[in-house]
Amino acid sequence: MTLRKEIPAQNLLPPFQGIIRENQSSSVEPCSKKGSPSSAGGQPERNKSTGTDCAVQPKLVFSLKGKELDRSVTLYQSILQDQINAGADVILDTQFWRSVHDITFRTAANPEKDDSPENLSNAAIPTDDSKTGLMWQALPFFSSLLLGKIPCKLDRSNSLYDILFMLKVLEGLNRYSFHLVSNERNHAFAQGKLTDLDDLKPSVSSVPLQEFVSAKLTDKLEQQLHDPLVLRSRCLPLWCTELMSACPFLFSFEARWKYFQLTAFGSSSMQRGHMIDTSGSNISTERGSPISRKKFKVDRDDILASAAKMMRSYAKSNALLEVEYEEEVGTGLGPTMEFYTLISHEFQKSGLGMWRGELPCEAGTDNTHIGPRTVVAPNGLFPRPWSASVDCASFLEVNKRFHLLGQVLAKAIKDGRILDIPFSKAFYKLILGQELNIYDINSFDPELAMTLMEFKALTCQRKYLESCSTRECQSTSDLSYRGCKIEDLVIDFAVPGYPEYVLSLERTSDNVTGENLEEYVSFVVEATVKSGITRQLEAFESGFSQVFPLSTLRAFSEDELERLLCGEQDNWDFVKLVDHIKFDHGYTSSSPAVLNLLEIIQEFGCHERRAFLQFITGSPRLPPGGLAALNPNLTVVRKHSNNDADDDLPSVMTCANYLKLPAYCSKERMREKLLYAITEGQGSFHLS
Repeated sequence: MTLRKEIPAQNLLPPFQGIIRENQSSSVEPCSKKGSPSSAGGQPERNKSTGTDCAVQPKLVFSLKGKELDRSVTLYQSILQDQINAGADVILDTQFWRSVHDITFRTAANPEKDDSPENLSNAAIPTDDSKTGLMWQALPFFSSLLLGKIPCKLDRSNSLYDILFMLKVLEGLNRYSFHLVSNERNHAFAQGKLTDLDDLKPSVSSVPLQEFVSAKLTDKLEQQLHDPLVLRSRCLPLWCTELMSACPFLFSFEARWKYFQLTAFGSSSMQRGHMIDTSGSNISTERGSPISRKKFKVDRDDILASAAKMMRSYAKSNALLEVEYEEEVGTGLGPTMEFYTLISHEFQKSGLGMWRGELPCEAGTDNTHIGPRTVVAPNGLFPRPWSASVDCASFLEVNKRFHLLGQVLAKAIKDGRILDIPFSKAFYKLILGQELNIYDINSFDPELAMTLMEFKALTCQRKYLESCSTRECQSTSDLSYRGCKIEDLVIDFAVPGYPEYVLSLERTSDNVTGENLEEYVSFVVEATVKSGITRQLEAFESGFSQVFPLSTLRAFSEDELERLLCGEQDNWDFVKLVDHIKFDHGYTSSSPAVLNLLEIIQEFGCHERRAFLQFITGSPRLPPGGLAALNPNLTVVRKHSNNDADDDLPSVMTCANYLKLPAYCSKERMREKLLYAITEGQGSFHLS
């Protein structure tokens, strides 16, 4: 392989020395002089965000056979695609590796208007609704629709492009159906077609995402992911990367998870056994070098500080983290899974300044699985707003906690651990890089969202009436909110629930009126889902990106990301329990004690089921795929005792998901002992 330089006749320059550097991504880069930036040309560093790629303009342009190379793919992929385009019958033969492939490069011209798909998808589309939160240009679906382009490098002249475009439009309409219908009803109310504010909130049912999956494309991608050369080089064909970027919904969740594991962590991660399979098993292989493991001892009484210390040491490490507790001899999978459960609960404690509605859990509520100082968020956790003018020590601590949260979430995903933390759908959208608007508030604070949408409808109605003839329409002064004038509501010009968050210090005494209602709605939406949480999100992303790039998760939806992080709750019917629980060493599926056990756990409530799972596995949640995906499988064996079995307690080996169950004389006795064990047997690990 050789590299040659093209010198334009009109711009003869001194010879420029260039090389081809063989690294992990086989990228083409120029030699940089001492002190010069290494990003002067060639392919941008892998795993960088799109924004970074767009900000740094290339100084060199590389070509193969006169055709300019795409900077977003590796050199190997470019040469391979060239051979495919040439119609070669056999590509990866010995001749391919012996041939000399000439790569030429030249100085890049001055950058003109960038018409890249990334910029097209982010192009500003004017809208008169931007002030109230529905920013069309912030939604990739709308920008693609209005521009008539998919944000990818697929050939537009191909007839398949139109099919993909139509599928993307349909998927986008399905995904944003609540936003679209809400906005439509808003305008209908403004025009007098709706008269009741209660009609503004729609009830929308979406089409299941599985309906958009292409079985053939999924099979093709699966074949590519099992190709040994792809596993070693991490270089997938261009159609895989482009379709995954533009239309990830065409592939099954399992295929996208495998693609993510390969592209984010490499083939070694695919061999760790974290692959998800809805058929009921974790895919695990024994090939490759042994997995590097790092043990870390934590203090049970100071989990947050221990986690921060752990992440400072190992956030950037590829080693699999295993946790031990001070003054405890237990080690392995069980203590590690429990650590992620404990840190999840620590992040939910009231008083950290992280979440909205930090009120202690009231007595009598159905939240007995969490402590009395835990934030209760019925619709999921969402960051509380902090004013940009606040720069106190308490907010700096909040930022540090979000930074740590990002590290913990990323490490949990990378190591295949399950968290027990209920984030809201809107927070998952933020993690995936999506911008929120007024309608997203409904997912974490329905009451505030409904009030803001009603206020917004009134402002739209006011604008509509002002644009009409006064002889045909009622006066804007007659507008009221549920029979009451806006002024009579005596609303402070501050964020609801956060009186210290005001528009400006000069307006702390202002109240909301019909004249400034639109400004108030815009201010509250901005503070709630934009500027008020920007710094916390930046801290979160900073911590997350120390483990792996956050952008690699964007092939997943919000619900799928929750499934990856927090697993899922399984429906434990009798047949499923028999199919996915192993009975051994004295027990079979028809043993009386086993039948009693299955009946008991079927009768468990939510809290008891969580306690049972944590007792056996270290985590109150099951991995993605449910009980069938538990690895190792849940195994129940007979526990022998020298004394009366009815006086003995069940015990477990959490590292093997191994329940040792005495043969009790009755179902009632088994329930009593089992409940005592799962309730009192938490909080420490010992050798068994």
